[in-house]
Amino acid sequence: MRVEVDMRVEWATDQGSPERPNEDFVAAAAGAVVVLDGCGLPLGTDLGCVHGTAWYSRSLGTRLLARMLDGLGPQAGPPVGPPGGAHRPGARPLVARLAGAIADVAAAHRATCDLRVPTTPAATVLALRLRGDLVDYLVLADSTVLLDGRDGLREITGGRYYAAADPAVADAAITGTVPAADLRRAFLLTDGATRLADLFGVTDWAGLAALAVDPGPAGLIERTREAERTDPGAVRWPRHKVHDDATAAVCELG
Repeated sequence: MRVEVDMRVEWATDQGSPERPNEDFVAAAAGAVVVLDGCGLPLGTDLGCVHGTAWYSRSLGTRLLARMLDGLGPQAGPPVGPPGGAHRPGARPLVARLAGAIADVAAAHRATCDLRVPTTPAATVLALRLRGDLVDYLVLADSTVLLDGRDGLREITGGRYYAAADPAVADAAITGTVPAADLRRAFLLTDGATRLADLFGVTDWAGLAALAVDPGPAGLIERTREAERTDPGAVRWPRHKVHDDATAAVCELG
């Protein structure tokens, strides 16, 4: 018997510093959500790009979300390019969609920007998609997905490879598929929103997930800001940014 599953998404994002725009990005549509964290290099760094990191995160996130939705439900028109893009990795969920989105963004600014510069805009990527009675997830670089299911809470944080101009980096993503019936919630968190657990150590992953539910994503970020304000010199908790951009998305399945 096939059981219909719905996914409801609540999210919040907050700029870390008035000196630079929020380089995180979050977007959701029916059955899909993406969260990106732009790599915030020191102000004045030559990116070889006239657009900047916030533009890159936004551009990659919107293109990835569009590709994730291709082929789900009635088709209103032609898909946004080949669903897998020019780079065709293995059959792992969402990898080809990410590769295609990276290729899309590279093509969009190659004429005006030098994508060969090592500091070209880059971002971490999180993606979650409800596909019938299955949930696909993707994690690239040091952002975190928490899966709250029948077997407890599972934390998934990516490695050192970021999305930039090379579609092949999508192969480095951690991906998986779980039955939607086995999952209560999923949390998509940039590292600015996980500080209470992985940097400050004032709670564990289960405590962080609980805060993201109650008082909610915005409340979780405000608790993080409260902790940061107690250490304005980054002495107790050494860190490059006193306040980082922070984004949290909570997906409720049922």
